[in-house]
Amino acid sequence: MKKAIYILLLGSVAVYAPSCSKFLERKPAGALTEEQAIKNDADLQTLLNSAYSDYCNKVYNGKLQWIEDLLGDQAIGTLYTGDDGEIFKRKTSIFGDYKNGLYTDMYRPAYIGNKVLQNIDKAGTAKNDIEGQAYFLRALTHFDAVRLWAQPWGFTSDNTHNGIVLRLSAEVTPGERSTVKAVYESIIADLKKAENLLGDQVTLGFANKWAAKAFLARVYFLQNDFANAYSYAGQVIESNKFQLDASYANRFSIGLSKEIIFGFKFIDNNLYPGGELRNRYRSDVGFSAQGRFHVTDIFYTAATTAGDVRGTAWYSNTLVPGYNVITKYNKNNFDVPVMGYTEIKLIRAEAGAETGAANLGTAIKDINDILTRAYGGTGKNLADNALAATVIAAARRERELELVGEGNRIQEIKRIGVRNGTSIDRRGGQWNCPGLALQFPISEQAANASFKMNQEGGCD
Repeated sequence: MKKAIYILLLGSVAVYAPSCSKFLERKPAGALTEEQAIKNDADLQTLLNSAYSDYCNKVYNGKLQWIEDLLGDQAIGTLYTGDDGEIFKRKTSIFGDYKNGLYTDMYRPAYIGNKVLQNIDKAGTAKNDIEGQAYFLRALTHFDAVRLWAQPWGFTSDNTHNGIVLRLSAEVTPGERSTVKAVYESIIADLKKAENLLGDQVTLGFANKWAAKAFLARVYFLQNDFANAYSYAGQVIESNKFQLDASYANRFSIGLSKEIIFGFKFIDNNLYPGGELRNRYRSDVGFSAQGRFHVTDIFYTAATTAGDVRGTAWYSNTLVPGYNVITKYNKNNFDVPVMGYTEIKLIRAEAGAETGAANLGTAIKDINDILTRAYGGTGKNLADNALAATVIAAARRERELELVGEGNRIQEIKRIGVRNGTSIDRRGGQWNCPGLALQFPISEQAANASFKMNQEGGCD
């Protein structure tokens, strides 16, 4: 059984208590050596749980989503100051504790995964599951980091532009940036190992086979590798383990969503995921325009068209006078989806339309499933003989509307820029401008004088 006991290894093993939970079931009198602490399946799982805790409390709690949305083009950012203002202006520097803190926090799960792999010989009957989780967590670290701290796949023809530091062992030493090609190859290799090792039982808060397949679909999609994206998205859909939620209120709820492929579960008196989602996006209490998400008139108009159920479910222009706000996070507590079924349907829809006539019918059905829910009926559905270009345009539009406030938009600006050579950024920036890759903390260069920092200069 996977227990909620969280231990973080930093050279020797030390016990720490995460900020959003009360996970510790026992407190050792002192620090343990690695040999003492890691002896069996339970110890290895305890170690993995600390990585999930980091993701829950420090990365997918809303911090990653917020930084991605600041870089996007849906928010009005004229009032943002400090770190928020720098990120929104796409002119990040070596400074900024919020951004730099995320960078550090993102790498900790990879370190933990590497520690587990280093000690995998101590595993017993749960060896495959434990090993698969470690590869999955390491892949997530590198995937999240490369999307923010490097230019996208396709920025150069051979993808030999600078990526991020690959951490493939538990050795803590100064690193050099690998190419984006090498980083993506590592991510895909780790996810495929996870896919083959993990079981198919879906337990919210832990990796499973379908989560690995879903992230492979997302990785391939960002590479504009539509054949592989279509295949992996299809495998998840055809598993029949997930379904579209009937109500938009269910996606961020406690125990009601049928869509979550990988995410974190609210457990009263134990685990409270999504703290930064409430801090940054919630609009019914404590709203401050300087530090919250409020959207442009252009986006608000597009998101609240007549008949679209999402317009009333997720938005308001009266709740906070003078601002267009989203309401999807206006709850005290909820489960936090990281990878969901709606996204997988949208991936297969666009990828299917991109891969030829044989898959077009499936693509049309996928997008029509999304539209039927959005409009409460089939009145806005695409025709059965819709052209591929029509399906692609619909999938891109619905992706933006469905995943608002989840950090998705900036990745679409980059991906579509690579695909078409044009920018869809409503702020007028180019998809490949320097400012869309965050600047690294100076600690990287301080540890290694040859470390190549990102070009600074924004997107003007």
